[in-house]
Amino acid sequence: MASDFFMILIDGKPTRFEKRRVIEIAPYPGGTKLTIEASHTEEEPLIYFTPEEYDMVMKSYLG
Repeated sequence: MASDFFMILIDGKPTRFEKRRVIEIAPYPGGTKLTIEASHTEEEPLIYFTPEEYDMVMKSYLG
């Protein structure tokens, strides 16, 4: 059974994200860019960068 959450490293710390809030996961020079829906509709999406490889982030997301 797939989880509703996945983990990646942000600033060297394991960080948990809710899958349903993910807007985009994209390769980025030196790692991966993650765009997350904000918790309030009037806020801009949150953008995170991780040095983890895109394939590893996708494996975590799809797991």
